[in-house]
Amino acid sequence: MLEGYVTVIEPDSITVLDQRNQVVQIRTGKDLTSQIPVAAPVRVWYTSEGGVNHLEDITIIKEVKSIPTSPIVGSIKRIIILPQVEGVEDTDGLMNAISTYLTDTAGWFVGPPELAQEVATHLQESSPSLDVLDPSSGDFDTDRYMQAQGALAGAVANRTHSDAVLVVRIFKVKAEMKNSIATWDGMKEHVASHKSFIGSPWGGGKGWVWAATADLRLWSVSGSMIWQNRRGFAVLAMQAGMNSKFQERPLSAVYDDQGRMNKWLQETFAQLTSPGTGPGGEPSQLSPELQEQINKIKQGGEEQK
Repeated sequence: MLEGYVTVIEPDSITVLDQRNQVVQIRTGKDLTSQIPVAAPVRVWYTSEGGVNHLEDITIIKEVKSIPTSPIVGSIKRIIILPQVEGVEDTDGLMNAISTYLTDTAGWFVGPPELAQEVATHLQESSPSLDVLDPSSGDFDTDRYMQAQGALAGAVANRTHSDAVLVVRIFKVKAEMKNSIATWDGMKEHVASHKSFIGSPWGGGKGWVWAATADLRLWSVSGSMIWQNRRGFAVLAMQAGMNSKFQERPLSAVYDDQGRMNKWLQETFAQLTSPGTGPGGEPSQLSPELQEQINKIKQGGEEQK
């Protein structure tokens, strides 16, 4: 993953100047010229194969991502978790761990994910969803997608009498692997106790391995995104024995390692739950944008009472 600024955008590729002033060209596989403007600040996930970089995902970095969010903890009393799972099994343990951690650390009442899913399903069935395609080009429209997600989260918050909705999207990605260490979305994890070099589609000493990533977004009652973080969670296959073969790794094995789970939760939610600090441990100050979001949350709670 890298962050930087778009310098060139072509129908089949994008060029990004990263934070180390390195120029990285990435094959997109689709035309993004109508979606990503030149000079836009972006976060890019990609894989490399044969010296060629291939796009996995790309998002434009919004201003909300740089706003210190820890003061929000004191403005929210009740949230609900809305899971969105794509191709990953046994994710209930992660939802339960997040719920317990936010209850103990932030002091929030956390509503059950099952309720949020039931309400979201009903809303999506009873109301026409916002079209996420650009009507003029037919391309995926990031802004329309974000509006649809915000509208759904805001509606779920209102229906469940919550101050905010934490959307937890869990999905599979290809984690790049070297010397039996998988690296993806800010995470590093050993997939073996010794170095191996194989040509298996699961990866090996060098290659790739399937892994689960969590994309977390906290939405207010008004449908505004308050906080977000995307972070790798766990590899989904581990090397078994000395024969360099890989076998699927159930997430239940990850949940059993309490030390690892606690470390992941602390690092993932550090910016959200650390009182009085922003990114990097610096004292946080309320920006006008954040203060406005907090006021909306408070007003929404008073109206519900």
